[in-house]
Amino acid sequence: MKIKESYERIKNNFQLSPVQIVLISYIALILIGSILLKLPISTTKDISFLDALFTATSATTVTGLIVLDTPKDFTFFGQIIILLLIQIGGLGYMTMTTFFLLMLRKKASIKERMILAESLNYPGIAGVVRFLKRVFSIVIIIEIIGAFALLIDFIKEYPLEKAVYLSIFHSISAFNNAGFSLFSDNLMKYKSDIYLNFVIAILIIVGGIGFYVITELILYFKKEITRISTHTKIVIYFSLFLIVWGAISILISEFNHYKGLWSYNWSDRIIISLFTSVSSRTAGFNTIDFSILSESTLFIIIILMFIGASPGGTGGGVKTITVSVVGLAILNYLKGKKDVNVFKRRINPNIIYKAMVILALAFLYNTLITLTIVRVEEKPFIASLFEVVSAFSTVGLSVGLPNGLSLSADFSPFGKILIILTMIVGRVGILGFALALSGKQKESYIKYPEARIVL
Repeated sequence: MKIKESYERIKNNFQLSPVQIVLISYIALILIGSILLKLPISTTKDISFLDALFTATSATTVTGLIVLDTPKDFTFFGQIIILLLIQIGGLGYMTMTTFFLLMLRKKASIKERMILAESLNYPGIAGVVRFLKRVFSIVIIIEIIGAFALLIDFIKEYPLEKAVYLSIFHSISAFNNAGFSLFSDNLMKYKSDIYLNFVIAILIIVGGIGFYVITELILYFKKEITRISTHTKIVIYFSLFLIVWGAISILISEFNHYKGLWSYNWSDRIIISLFTSVSSRTAGFNTIDFSILSESTLFIIIILMFIGASPGGTGGGVKTITVSVVGLAILNYLKGKKDVNVFKRRINPNIIYKAMVILALAFLYNTLITLTIVRVEEKPFIASLFEVVSAFSTVGLSVGLPNGLSLSADFSPFGKILIILTMIVGRVGILGFALALSGKQKESYIKYPEARIVL
């Protein structure tokens, strides 16, 4: 009997938590992708395994930082591998696996539902399988619509076959907030193209607001539900605020900076500012060379990148909900209110506590990695901070090098490994990563006497 009890105890100790399984699945996918990208059939030149690993990580975590020129250094096969990594990484490996198991009429176990909920950032396990099926339908429909919308523009410039390929690639990359492009200068030559900027921006926004929000809005307009949740309201209002605030702040910050945004005409300034405000939140597409922008503008973009997209979407960052909750807590405290209320609903104190932990961990992690990069790589502080936050928030924007590559391309192997780690941490989530390393959470039932502390 004792032997059996010991065996069960050892078995339980070695059981992985849902967040640990999600982390391992991403690492496994990255390694497989790295091996495939290292194959001679994938590249037009010999590349190091580290560069293949960096590219696979960037694609799987839907970041978009590049140390190799995607259209020039990768063959058609290599580009397809990158595209598959973007699609699988955007939805999550465990999400894809569970979906195909369901298609084979396999019933998801409780453990699989917990992993799925963790991967999709879904609240609870009730209805998560039904939610997954809706998500796949939504993803396919939106990416197809996006591809057709982009085809209308690309067909004017390229032969049909190439235009179709460009449309599909950029639709998937934009919806998954990946930022990978088949143009060496990203989208800089389309800075004045209002239509293309609009389509890409819409795909970025839809992918970034989260599958939970998209699903709820669809159900609301189909009148299957009667009210919009507080979560969805916060995401929509705060996302719109950030887009407008970001665009206006960039314009003001670049005022009379004739080496930067002010070197363009007013029409281009407005288009670039709006697109940059949207893309900075985790997409990584750029229509302007970021190295010519002022440091104050770069810092505004860093703030946008740090905040990122919304929970349950294809983007990264600390998330709009996290910043919103902390912001509301501060405002309510200053007004002398005990509870934090929004849209006639009270926010659970545990959610506020969790949001503050996420912000604190994210700030500490980015600070530590940035200072290490500055010391090891001897790069300017603002450029290093920009690169680290871009990796952490899975954005993909970079102050960059003259050849169009990310600043990371000029890093030492150690520097590249730090950025690779940061992209993985950002995709899993700083809190999820910390919990994955710390192991199982053990609830304590011991309550000590209250301490008197002066602030």
